[in-house]
Amino acid sequence: MDSLSRANVEFCLDMFKELNSNNAGDNIFFSPLSLLYALSMILLGARGNSAEQMEKVLHFNHIAGSLKPRFTGSSKCSQTGNIHSEFGVLFSQINQPDSNYTLSIANRLYGTKAMAFHQGKSVIVEMMYQTGTFKLAFIKEPQIQVLELPYVNNKLSMIILLPVGTANLEQIEKQLNVKTFYEWTSSSNMMEREVEVHIPRFKLEIKYELNSLLKSLGMTDIFNQIKADLSGISPAKGLYLSKVIHKSYVDVNEEGTEAAAATGDSFIVKRLPIRAKFVANHPFLFFIRHIQTNTILFCGKLASP
Repeated sequence: MDSLSRANVEFCLDMFKELNSNNAGDNIFFSPLSLLYALSMILLGARGNSAEQMEKVLHFNHIAGSLKPRFTGSSKCSQTGNIHSEFGVLFSQINQPDSNYTLSIANRLYGTKAMAFHQGKSVIVEMMYQTGTFKLAFIKEPQIQVLELPYVNNKLSMIILLPVGTANLEQIEKQLNVKTFYEWTSSSNMMEREVEVHIPRFKLEIKYELNSLLKSLGMTDIFNQIKADLSGISPAKGLYLSKVIHKSYVDVNEEGTEAAAATGDSFIVKRLPIRAKFVANHPFLFFIRHIQTNTILFCGKLASP
């Protein structure tokens, strides 16, 4: 499960960097887990170079042997099912019967004022405000505040990477990789303390056609009618992947926040006497993750609310 989680993070950051390079200055939002799962279904039927390219792009080529599909032997279908059994375990942990994943930023988060949001030019947005005990980290290089906001029942959380001081979002994007992401969000950096949080209300609904992006990452043969090898699906010639379309939606507002209280005082590692301020009034990155499995469900950049 740790290997699948890491593949999820690596694929997520690859996707983000590609989308960011092609959509500079725009809002970004997508679900890496949804894409990873959909493409892994195609991988089950891929063979030869098509399969090797997909494994590499999906980061299945260097993870634990129990996850890596094996394409030799007589029973390809059963042998390549290993990864989907792992996905089955993951989804069963994420989709618990009592789960309520309606967005819940914090307990009794409300909208009380309008503030300026700065990105080149300033625009007036509705800011939500809440003071509570949250996990917060201060990264020195580049200067970043990392805030974790819990969802309902502490099963999901939103992690926000906010440039502060002299840093800008481009510096964070440049240094963002699997190693730095794990480091910036590690328990050694994230400390529970009282925080005054200001974040804008925003709604994103974005649709991407991802053929070119996946090709640039190295998944090329699967889109080529001549080169694609999907013989694990059908022996018929000319079977290939024509188009990958991804659409995702997020609405961050003050509704449904009643059940999102911060964790109790008994879990506080250290309480500092001075209240910290987290004011997201300029572009930031955000990740919505399943805490137990450390799986990134959604990734985004808010350039303009």
